[in-house]
Amino acid sequence: MQLLLVDAMNLIRRVYAAVADRAASLEATASRSLAIIGTAAEQLGCTHVVVVFERQQQTWRHEIWPDYKKGRPPMPEELAKGLAGLRHQLELAGLCCIEITPWEADDVIASLADKAVFNSVPVVILSTDKGFCQLVNPRLRLCNHFDRVVLDQAAVEARYGLQIHQLVDFWGMTGDTTNHLPGVAGIGPKAASALLDQYGTLDRCLLSLDQLPERQGKALREQWQQALLTRELVKLRTDVPLGINLHELRWQPQGARRNSPVV
Repeated sequence: MQLLLVDAMNLIRRVYAAVADRAASLEATASRSLAIIGTAAEQLGCTHVVVVFERQQQTWRHEIWPDYKKGRPPMPEELAKGLAGLRHQLELAGLCCIEITPWEADDVIASLADKAVFNSVPVVILSTDKGFCQLVNPRLRLCNHFDRVVLDQAAVEARYGLQIHQLVDFWGMTGDTTNHLPGVAGIGPKAASALLDQYGTLDRCLLSLDQLPERQGKALREQWQQALLTRELVKLRTDVPLGINLHELRWQPQGARRNSPVV
């Protein structure tokens, strides 16, 4: 058993934007998305699949940081109107599609992944979202279909030059422009990596402010609250209530349509 977790909107929006024939964009998006999921499942040896959707809504992150995702372009109107039909097409193909309000898909995926790994089930997450790198471990890999790359723990650590557990501290200092998260002005990726190489964690950096280089020490002294806030926001939750039996999620592409499990 191996579980493929699909970040639905990450995949669908990327595919929709690449479809050349706008007259048949929704049909082409559904067909192409299904093909990508099928190819990933086959090539990576995944027997069970969950496609995780989310609604555009306020979440716990907006409650503590109202500017979360501020400035992101809205979903194209045609796609927003056709999303339910597109999801139905995936369900007709035998895929289990879920959404759990008011949670973001990222947190649902993280919780599913955590449950699977705890039960010794290998996991692959299909997404281009770098935030999932924090979850990668010997039983969990990240597949970026569009870059044709599958990242395991060694690949992620080589890419960032950090250990997996340091990534949320790294983003806590550098911020995340994609989600409009502040980080610490004056500390870029190179400086953040150097600090974590020397001190190990953001918390130890904050306990050693007088020993840090002057510029970074001053920035953290003045903006430590933003660093901790950003770290909290980028850290994925693994406590979403699921109510899903992993063994019921086997994908049989040629089989009869199944009802999605209640979550």
